[in-house]
Amino acid sequence: MKQLKTLAAVTIWTACIAVSAQGQEEIRPKFGPDAVPLTQDREYLKRAEAPDYWALSPYYIAQSTGSSCSSTSVVMMLNALRGLPKQASQRLVTHSQLLNAVNDDHWREAVAENGEGISFTELADYVRRSLEAFDIDADVEVFRPRDMSPETLAELRRILNENEQSAGDVILAAFDQGTLTGDQPFGHISPIAAYDAVRRRVLVMDVDRAWYVPYWSSDIKLLEAMLKPDRADPEGSGLIRVRLRHASG
Repeated sequence: MKQLKTLAAVTIWTACIAVSAQGQEEIRPKFGPDAVPLTQDREYLKRAEAPDYWALSPYYIAQSTGSSCSSTSVVMMLNALRGLPKQASQRLVTHSQLLNAVNDDHWREAVAENGEGISFTELADYVRRSLEAFDIDADVEVFRPRDMSPETLAELRRILNENEQSAGDVILAAFDQGTLTGDQPFGHISPIAAYDAVRRRVLVMDVDRAWYVPYWSSDIKLLEAMLKPDRADPEGSGLIRVRLRHASG
């Protein structure tokens, strides 16, 4: 038995995932044809360095509410960029610590249970404010695709390729989850953990851990998922790449 998902607020693109119990028998597979769970395909991680995957995986956490994919993804990003603290007295960044540090009532309410989530534009702003709050010196690159043209796909692949070269940068993706997983359409945010340029696919470290494990999907399908419109973001969403200024690659 699997509970069906509903939007906490259907008008907001990044409302993430809310769950309602409806007691219907689930006969569909866990993943649709455009996603392959990491449990079934680990080949890339065996042959490649995959620095982003290893930087993010120790800090892989689940969103705590149906609307907290944005703050959860930012927590993972901050911890991955800072690395493990050296002193016993130093804490990892937590969800509550992040919200307290940024101290924004709108974000706090948006990621609470039954919250409305945030837009892609707001996400970029909160990423910058989170970096400042934790004194992380980094550049923020926003990629908002406008179409499925070869030029746009080439730019997406450039960003993904560059990001894969070191652990000094992290990509957060805002996309329509159902386009990748084959489930219902929901605006969602999660980190990109790896990019296999040979097979042209991304590893999504989905923070919706009540339902998913990390999964592979093609870069073309990711582009399609980022272009899905919503009332809050009628032109779709995109990627936010955060790169430490002192890092190479």
